Amino acid sequence: MFRRTSHARRYRAPMGSAHVAGFSGGSAIAQELALRHPQAVRSLVLTSTWARADAYFTAMARFWHWLVTEAPDERAALEAFFLWIYTPRAHADGTVQRIIEETLAFPHPQSPEAFQRQLEPFLLHDTLDRLPAIAAPTLVLAGERDIATPPRFGQAVAEAIPGARFEVLAGEAHQPFQESPDLFNARVDAFWREVDGEIPERAGEASRPRTGAIIPP
Repeated sequence: MFRRTSHARRYRAPMGSAHVAGFSGGSAIAQELALRHPQAVRSLVLTSTWARADAYFTAMARFWHWLVTEAPDERAALEAFFLWIYTPRAHADGTVQRIIEETLAFPHPQSPEAFQRQLEPFLLHDTLDRLPAIAAPTLVLAGERDIATPPRFGQAVAEAIPGARFEVLAGEAHQPFQESPDLFNARVDAFWREVDGEIPERAGEASRPRTGAIIPP
């Protein structure tokens, strides 16, 4: 079980700090930022995150490494890769197809080699034993249907960070900010306002989802 504490209200950020939000690989960077430069981090939002690669994550990343050079063309590579990224509804309603067309039309594509180099630090990322040193108020968000960074990864991160809140977004996958931007933005905005003291204590307690809650779409 997770315990919600008054950690966020006790924390006093220094001048010059910022609310930091990281997604997927960016969440790994955000963890390191909070660990190495705590004075710069007013609060932390980690979405689709992990702290240590397991066998599943490693196998997935190795497949992606192979995929970008062995797929018959870029379209086929994107169609396969996006199976890990988007919900079935995004595939069914044409969202994924639209994103593929936009990606293929972009004049400055990432090279397969650059993508492969990007994967290498994903596998090496390991902060699990250091996360208890993070003092900033932290919200960890996971998509219920995320198969790239399943909720168990986010749960492990939240368990390791003192006072962190863990919430699962019902029906969402790896990129909830893209598929359900209103839901995602509202949740993050509410957290930031709470950290900044804009939500009164009693109102905040009443409206705030419990730790580990599944947030409906």
